[in-house]
Amino acid sequence: MIEIEKDYDEIVSISFDGENLRSDDGERWYLPKGLVGETTVNDLPGNAIFEICCRIEESIIILDTIPIYIKKIDKNKVKVEFDDFGTRKYWDGAIGFKPYMEAKKSIVEERAIEVGDVSLDHYEDDGAWIHLSYSTEVEADKLDLAIKIAEQIVAEIEGAAEMRLGAELWKPKDTENEKEFTLQNVLPILRKLGFQNVKYNHGKREYGRDILFARITEFQELEYWGAQVKFGNISGGATGEIDQILGQIDDAFKMPFYDLYTKQKQRISKFAIIISGKFTENAIEKICEKIESHATRNNLTFIDGDKLQTLAEQFRSLA
Repeated sequence: MIEIEKDYDEIVSISFDGENLRSDDGERWYLPKGLVGETTVNDLPGNAIFEICCRIEESIIILDTIPIYIKKIDKNKVKVEFDDFGTRKYWDGAIGFKPYMEAKKSIVEERAIEVGDVSLDHYEDDGAWIHLSYSTEVEADKLDLAIKIAEQIVAEIEGAAEMRLGAELWKPKDTENEKEFTLQNVLPILRKLGFQNVKYNHGKREYGRDILFARITEFQELEYWGAQVKFGNISGGATGEIDQILGQIDDAFKMPFYDLYTKQKQRISKFAIIISGKFTENAIEKICEKIESHATRNNLTFIDGDKLQTLAEQFRSLA
């Protein structure tokens, strides 16, 4: 629950579930994600900006992404501003700071044209510091959903920039970092392939679909896809893993989902199993053999790490 104290029209304090938020200027308020809970967008005051942070420890603001600012602008609608900046002096990335930031700027500009969900607001390089800011508008009933969409955009842009610069897409040590692999590698590639409405869907109600996306068919109709993403290999010798995938395929096709864009329930027509490693020991054949429905079997796509690398290199060469 949000409680707001005002002095005339000025907000002097905001609390979430009884915990007071910190503000340096009375306009921007630091909001730890752990306090968001079931807060709705409509609960937010319209004259306050919230900087989303991971947590606050001994008055130190801990971020787990670039600064993200959220402000309510309408019913179930917020404006999200992304403030990406840094200095060459403290940059230790494998890629130079300037080409990395320029790549992100280009990705934002291209996405503004191709997808239309972000806009470049400012880019400045003064020789020491580089500042990139961009923004989007998000429709969501719950604040936590708006934050997740914002974080997805950041991860996609960073992943697409690294892909463009030829950075190693994923490392063997990242054996459990499935979310990062999905957001920074898989989603940018799906967008480059021309898919629309790409949405990271991981959660309790995913029903086998980590990602939902769509494309316009030759008949000018939307064709909905789902995908299950795995980090590592899938082995035909691992019976439990094969059975789990079969259950996910069954759920993905049977269970409808609510499409935020059409505002209607939809069902997927095709399903992709995307992995960072390889399908070993005839895993694909064993999965297909256990599916009785020809319609289901014929609408499955299997994509391994080698195929993803090939696609990434293809898009890199076109940049």
